[in-house]
This record gives sequence, C-alpha cells and structure tokens, in this order.
Amino acid sequence: MCKKVRSEGKKMKNLLILGAGGHGQVVAETARAMTDAEGKPLYDKISFLDDLKPAAIGKLSEMPLFKKEYQEVFPAVGSYEQRLEMYTKGKRFGFTVPVLIHPEAYVSPSATIGEGTVILPKAVVHTEATIGKVCILSIGSLTDHDCVLEDGVHLDCGAIIKGSKIPEGERIPCGMAIENQKEMRKG
Repeated sequence: MCKKVRSEGKKMKNLLILGAGGHGQVVAETARAMTDAEGKPLYDKISFLDDLKPAAIGKLSEMPLFKKEYQEVFPAVGSYEQRLEMYTKGKRFGFTVPVLIHPEAYVSPSATIGEGTVILPKAVVHTEATIGKVCILSIGSLTDHDCVLEDGVHLDCGAIIKGSKIPEGERIPCGMAIENQKEMRKG
C-alpha cells in the first residue's frame, strides 16, 4: 500500500479535492507533499470543489464537468456520511479515488488501506492492520498490528488503537487509547 509510483513515461495527474474547508486544506498539503520514486511531485495540479469556499473552481454538483481535466477525486470533509456520499459519486462518475499518505507517516507494507483514506504526518499503521475506505488517520495517530478500522473511521490526533476493531464511522478523540476491544460497540 505504501508504494512509490514510477515516473517513466508518467502521464500528468490532477487531483480534485471535494471540500475546501480545514480538512480539505490538510488533504491538499498531504497531496502536495507526495512524490514519485524520483522525488517529483505526484500531482501536477490540485484544485477544490466546494459549494461555499471562494478558493474552489466549482461546486460539488459540477464534479462530472471536470472529468476530462482531473483523473482523481478525494472526499475531504469531516462528516463520514458526506465523505462516503462524495466517494460514491466520484466512483460513479468514473474518477479514481486514491489513498493519500503523507511522506512523514509510516505504513507497513503488509497493511491494507482502503480508497479515499488519508494518513497524515507522524501517523503509524503497523503490520497487517486493515484500514477501510474514506478513513482519516490524523497527526500522530497509531494503529497497531492486526487492528481493523472499518470504513469511515476517524482517528483524531494522537489516538492509539491496539488489538481492536473499530466500527464503521466511529470517531476516536484526540489522545484516546483503545486496547483489546475485539468488537467495540458503535457510539
């Protein structure tokens, strides 16, 4: 999952971030920090769609209009339900939804990471961990070996997960440690 992309004959790649608020800006910084095997930026152009922010090049409902120029979209809002809806629409319109991993994060080669997930600086995803789709692993979060984070889980800054399975859409607050919860109850 933590593979470098070869740049030999590399086609230009553009990323459209869905949501230009605070989380969208964090996602953009992560995408800008990503490089290929030769140290070249992974994305040639990064832009936003948002219904309210002036930095956006269009509204979220206009996503299909940008298909020719942008190959990838990334859902970048805090709400799991909205991220999932954006992810589903992006796939339906034929976009690729990447995994974004900041170069200062550590992701084990044996970990599995779902589409639309962002892993921020200093986060750790260890051996055989499974991370679902559209998850947010914030700064300094730790997912230990063999843990499972279902779709839409948000680990806030410094959250620690050990020997546990976290249910769909759950948000784990800053600094919280969860240990040996094989089937954590939702809510």
